[in-house]
Amino acid sequence: MRFYFSLIVLVISCLLSACDDHKKAAIAAQLTDTLSYSQKSIDEHSNYFLKEDDRLDTTYFRAKYPVFQEDKINELITNIVHLEGDTSMQEAAHRFINSYNEYVEDNNGKSTATWNRDLQVDVIANTPVFLGLRTKQDEYTGGAHGDHFTLYSNFDRQSNKQIMIDDIIQKENKDKFVKIAEQYFRKQEGLSTDDSLSGKYFFEDGRFSLADNFTFEKDDILFYYNVYEIKSYAEGNTELRIPYTTFKHLISDKGLHYINSIN
Repeated sequence: MRFYFSLIVLVISCLLSACDDHKKAAIAAQLTDTLSYSQKSIDEHSNYFLKEDDRLDTTYFRAKYPVFQEDKINELITNIVHLEGDTSMQEAAHRFINSYNEYVEDNNGKSTATWNRDLQVDVIANTPVFLGLRTKQDEYTGGAHGDHFTLYSNFDRQSNKQIMIDDIIQKENKDKFVKIAEQYFRKQEGLSTDDSLSGKYFFEDGRFSLADNFTFEKDDILFYYNVYEIKSYAEGNTELRIPYTTFKHLISDKGLHYINSIN
């Protein structure tokens, strides 16, 4: 009798253990569930060539960008990949090349310079919690110099909405965080607490403000100011990193969730 009772206990224990292992495996699978995608590229050129010294040059459109297996994710990031409202990268390329061709044709088939656009969209974070993208574009369409910018975009995987700074910092702590960020900015720029943020800088009314453009790094939150946002073109862009350790007490639970997912 004792033998059968022991056997029953053993069987139940094995079943419970198997069930527990199954739960652990399910949790582990959930934690490693990242989005699948492939990197695509396109390279289009104009048929109008411009001779420069001993070589020929032409206008081109080049792009590298991710295409996800889930259509809803592609729809979510469409404004990031297609910055000017195009429905496809092929449409964007054709529109850019055709604009140059029309410019040449309006000038009797002559051009003093070629155009170019290089667009690259990279997945820089792909966790079960959020998706992070970086969009970089360099462009020249005539004039004294070209244009370039970098945009960071972060999307919550559960809500499929873009993550804003107010999702990271508790609303009642926003002013405290801005003060911490300004301290790091002044230190980085070699400014004292009394130095003006007018003149050289383009902050409205000379008051420091955060860039809407940000991303999560392993140890810091990065705010990225593109050219002309707070400085002249010659001064270039500005990267401002603030260690999480300096404002951990101000971060929302949701913000901590995002940060912990990449550490």
